[in-house]
Amino acid sequence: MKKLNNAESQSRQAAEPAIDIISIGSAVQDVFVNLPEEADNAFVRSNHLCMFLGSKINVDYPLSEIGGGGTNTAVNFSIQGLKAAILSRIANDKGGEEVLSRLRQYHVNTEFLQIDSSSQARTGMSVILNVRGQDRTVLVNRGVSHMINFEEVNWDRVALAKWIYIGAFGSRTENHFEILSDIVKAHGTNLVFNPSIAQINKGLSHLAPIIAETEILVMNRNEAATLTQSSRTERVTVILEKLKDLGPKIAIVTHGRNGVFAADDKGGRYFVSPLEVEDSCTLGAGDAFTSTFTASIIKDDWDIPLALQRATVNAANVVQNPGAQIGLEPIERLDAYLEDLNLEVEDLSLNSVKHSIS
Repeated sequence: MKKLNNAESQSRQAAEPAIDIISIGSAVQDVFVNLPEEADNAFVRSNHLCMFLGSKINVDYPLSEIGGGGTNTAVNFSIQGLKAAILSRIANDKGGEEVLSRLRQYHVNTEFLQIDSSSQARTGMSVILNVRGQDRTVLVNRGVSHMINFEEVNWDRVALAKWIYIGAFGSRTENHFEILSDIVKAHGTNLVFNPSIAQINKGLSHLAPIIAETEILVMNRNEAATLTQSSRTERVTVILEKLKDLGPKIAIVTHGRNGVFAADDKGGRYFVSPLEVEDSCTLGAGDAFTSTFTASIIKDDWDIPLALQRATVNAANVVQNPGAQIGLEPIERLDAYLEDLNLEVEDLSLNSVKHSIS
């Protein structure tokens, strides 16, 4: 094979599609099953979903959608006008075809999407048992999405991206976070990290290399408490400070109906309440929030309050619909909504006592 000289190499790279951001995460099929809040054989008690073994429960017709943190965020980045790509793994099956079709529909660059053609390979699948107005329980088989092969990745192309988003994923390489942190350090790439609880449970030492290079670190309250070894009664503002002390430029703790808390490296501390909407399903709200926040930061010069507002509106759009990508709106539409909404972002650095939610 002919070895390219520097001029030829630069020319070929210039001819390749530009990439603003790469989403690293799962790509799965989601099947939504709406359960009645009260039925003879299924009911909710004390935050538990209870169903009798051997029973038959009448439900709405299931909805099949595309999900997974990698696809959810990549699709939204594209909706926001960014040149988005995805690094994930699917199988050569019907589920994989549907994932690929959705990504192409939204013009997501799939050059890093790995397709496993082995006979045993299966695209990941989640079954979401949803109780409207309550919460959802997810039965998940991640399939090959947790088996990304780092040896197949064109890291020279990855290094050309301006941003990398890392969500829940698995790989065949134990030191994948070290590899990613080296790429980020070597090329000055901006990094967004939204770790899964499985990644967090491996401990801070496992995540330290990547957190040290992170611009935007996003976790929910329980995840942040686990990572920082905080008690269940610890105030969320204290947990936020612990998270910020780990080194990210911006740390965000989402706290469900209690709102979102953010801290930056300039002493800014912010809080925004969620919009009051009728929930259809909360699945995908976190992906919508994080990817919209990131897109806004990229497009509007690190304006954190504006990014929090836009992200809150898009998360509210998603929870009103079944499906993690249904309801996503571009920034222009989000700004139009904001003109009619009284959605204020509070400056907590001016009032550190007001919010003491645990």
